[in-house]
Amino acid sequence: MKKLLFILGFLILAGCGQSAEQPEEKEQAEEVSGDMEEKDVELSVETKEESGVVQITMTVKNNSDEEKNFEFSSGQKYEIIITDPNGAEVYKYSKGKMFTQALQYLTIPPGESKTYQETWDMKSAGSLQAGDYTVTAQFAGKAEGEKPLQEVKTFTVSE
Repeated sequence: MKKLLFILGFLILAGCGQSAEQPEEKEQAEEVSGDMEEKDVELSVETKEESGVVQITMTVKNNSDEEKNFEFSSGQKYEIIITDPNGAEVYKYSKGKMFTQALQYLTIPPGESKTYQETWDMKSAGSLQAGDYTVTAQFAGKAEGEKPLQEVKTFTVSE
């Protein structure tokens, strides 16, 4: 009886091992098609620091010949994370905020773009050390056949 249970358990594990290989192949195929379409939609980020305030401008541009439809799972359209020269997080856009928990949609026509702006008062982080700070901006919209959009920029804080 124990031998039968052992063999049955082995067959189940062997069957699970084979099914894990097939999705990997599909994932690789999806990555390839995503790379080809990656340039259809792009996220660009600009940062400007002036008088202790950082202005962050994010632009999502549709470079394709057809409209792109984005779906958001909440009211949050983007995420911004700023880290100091040591990699420690000093600002996160969504921290302490609440967003509508409802599906929202955005359509960007061919050749058009959508721009978002956010400001960060550096004083809110206390005293900042001089150096290069990293801004990671992520667009929260999901479009069929498109990879998630993310852009990384740096700006310098001087003493």
